[in-house]
Amino acid sequence: MSRLVPASATALGMIRAGVCGVFLLTVLATSFQNLGRLPVTILRPTGIMQLFSWGFYDRLVTPGGMSVLKYALAASLALSTVGYLTRLSTITSALLLIFYQGLLRSFGHFTHDEMAGVYFLIVLAATPCGDGFSVDSLARTRRRHAEGFVYGYPILLMQSLLAWGYFSSAVIKLRVMGAGYFNPDTLPTLAIIHSLDNLHDTHFRLAFLLPEASAYLPVAVGLIVVWEFAFPLAVVWRRARVWILSVGVLFHFSTLFLMNIFFPYTLAMYLVFIDWESVSNRLARVRPWRGLREWWRDFRGVPEEFDGVKIADTSLRESLLWDGDCGFCGAMVGRLQRLARRPFQERPSRTVEEKLPDEVRRAAREQMHWIDADGAVTGGSRALVELLDASGRKSVAALLDSPPCRPFAWLGYRLVARHRDKAARLAGQPRSNS
Repeated sequence: MSRLVPASATALGMIRAGVCGVFLLTVLATSFQNLGRLPVTILRPTGIMQLFSWGFYDRLVTPGGMSVLKYALAASLALSTVGYLTRLSTITSALLLIFYQGLLRSFGHFTHDEMAGVYFLIVLAATPCGDGFSVDSLARTRRRHAEGFVYGYPILLMQSLLAWGYFSSAVIKLRVMGAGYFNPDTLPTLAIIHSLDNLHDTHFRLAFLLPEASAYLPVAVGLIVVWEFAFPLAVVWRRARVWILSVGVLFHFSTLFLMNIFFPYTLAMYLVFIDWESVSNRLARVRPWRGLREWWRDFRGVPEEFDGVKIADTSLRESLLWDGDCGFCGAMVGRLQRLARRPFQERPSRTVEEKLPDEVRRAAREQMHWIDADGAVTGGSRALVELLDASGRKSVAALLDSPPCRPFAWLGYRLVARHRDKAARLAGQPRSNS
């Protein structure tokens, strides 16, 4: 799998952000209110759209109703782009976008440009695309699968879907028109017809130059058909990928200027062929990005979970360890004591350093730690959740540990812990006990 695609949670997460981000930008730039001004009587629901009543469409196909749909779709796509509540937001994004596309088709606007992206959203909605490069993954110090099939297969599937679109296009051309597709007059005729109508966003007139070059057009058309047949090679042969995708960009811009037909969504979906993790690593060598990446690694580098670590000393069980040299930390521990329904033990970590494992001792100056009844150790925001749960504040602990709040609980704790001087000044507390 790793020979074909970057099989990691980060790579899949970056593709999720790219695909959802493309649709988010286009939704924000589209006037849904104009669609709502069309008379609902010309609506011809197709497929599953027929399950909705006409009363529903009467209320939806209005400027106000379409604005609600736009804001709901934009909000869902925004959450999917940043990877917040990813499991729910990606499903919602896929369903709302399918409904919106069905609504457009019910007005007679048929195009297959967006379909590759719609398929990609469906794939993303059914896969763990929020395990990396997402808000949801902020609080995760470890993942069940760091890399492998579970992340590589969705990327490979999306690449294959896009490649099949091009391959099937070549098959359909030959099946419908056969050898007549390579007739010197076929391309000029199609291009001129599309250039004379008023159904396109652009009105280029380069199509009228094609009859003068008709002798060369069968060769050009033949090469395009060969390229479409060869597109699946981009999936299995990385060396051919650059050439195939480059021809794709040239082809789509050629259809724009010659036929006034453009496929921006299809072009944007080429992003599934890019190894974004490698691109990120290369950008990290540039000075500004390198500094930012080093800061982020340092910011996130303090572990909150210590797999396999157990405290043997039973006197330390069910106790909170904190930085005894930090006056602000001591004040916060006092507040936690007052908040607790059941009292808990607390002690400065420096008084028991010799009893702590090395990995816990190294992090003791950066965060508090909770040792549970079994001797297991958690730190930072995880320690706060465990402490609240053990001290009788189970509802508060459950709230902080819930999927919507968990990333922000981690981020808030890390920011306060990293900037304790400023937090102490804001709270009117001394930074140091010395």
